Amino acid sequence: MIAIPLSESSSTTISDLYGNAPHFALLDLTSGYFKVVENKGCGNGIDTAQCVKELGASSTIFYHMGEGVYNHLEENGVKVYSSAKVPLTIEEIYRKFLKGEGKLVTKSNCDTLLDSGTSSCTCECDK
Repeated sequence: MIAIPLSESSSTTISDLYGNAPHFALLDLTSGYFKVVENKGCGNGIDTAQCVKELGASSTIFYHMGEGVYNHLEENGVKVYSSAKVPLTIEEIYRKFLKGEGKLVTKSNCDTLLDSGTSSCTCECDK
């Protein structure tokens, strides 16, 4: 199951937010069905990462994500994928994963794929 951040419960397009996304779509990559759940960690990236783990997601995809959130997810066995800053729909994400086209973030490429989405980042991820 992959967790997809949503800006509204009725949205079907990935949110550009991650830690501040109020909802997640939990997409079953076997069936293509998804359900929308509340992000109980909304407003805090690490709490959101913990929420995603507790929801049972084995992977997640982001539009913007900082290094701290990525590290927490990766350390907890959740695979992290980038949308490459493309506002993908849930259907497009499903099709990409069926074709094996998901862009997996790793320690070797995270410096080019991660971006907290703020120009005034204070997490020291660039240091």
